[in-house]
Formats: sequence, C-alpha cells, structure tokens
Amino acid sequence: MSVGYGGYAHLVGADHNLVIYSYCCYNVNLPDYKRFMETEDGELYIDRDAFVEPEIHQKTVRTASGRKKTVIKRIKRDVPFNELFENRKIKVKNASGMWRTAGSGVDIMALKILFKLFNEYQEKGTLPEVISWYS
Repeated sequence: MSVGYGGYAHLVGADHNLVIYSYCCYNVNLPDYKRFMETEDGELYIDRDAFVEPEIHQKTVRTASGRKKTVIKRIKRDVPFNELFENRKIKVKNASGMWRTAGSGVDIMALKILFKLFNEYQEKGTLPEVISWYS
C-alpha cells in the first residue's frame, strides 16, 4: 500500500510576459523522501498569455428584504494543456525528486501542480503564491 506522493510550488517571479514557479516533488514511500521535500530544483515557466480567463456571468437578484443585489459567477473553462506545451507556452524543468513522467517526459507532479494552478487562477483571478498537492 502506498503512503503517498506530494509536491509544492512557490511563485518566484511574474511580469507582463512570464510567470516562474519553483517546485519540488517527493515520494513518501522512499526512505530518503525528506531530502526531496526541501529541494525546490524543478521549474515551471508559463507565458502570461497561456492563462485562460473564466467566463463571467453577472445577474441582478432580489433578496428576501426586497433589495437588489448583483451576483457574479465565475465559470471555469477548459485549458488546452497539450496545445500550450506544443506551442512552448508552458515549459517544465523536472525536479530531482520525480519518480514518474508522462509520455512527453514531463514530471507527473508538475502536471498536477499546473492543473491546480490554472484551476485556482480561474477561481480567484490571481496567481497563487504557493500551490501544493498530496495524494
């Protein structure tokens, strides 16, 4: 039975063109996993125009007291990750603690962190400072 796998990323820098995260990943099933928990040697490079904006739905509703209130709903859209990797809008330098890669050679944990990053960006509209994943 597996104990688990984890990873986290920190925002290193962002400007109008590029966002950079450093990340690490670790396999808790290995005896020396703590060494990898402290080593953020993986990097995620994301072009600013790769971030997909959500659909914004806005409507006015009447509350129980009779007042009108505007409700804003953010609807997430699909992110074309394959296209973004092919066009080099997303680049990944794998971390030393990786244990499995996807068919393209990208670290599985980096992909999970990217999925969570894009999801959180669409939910809140800002880049998160820290993203973590544990399964």
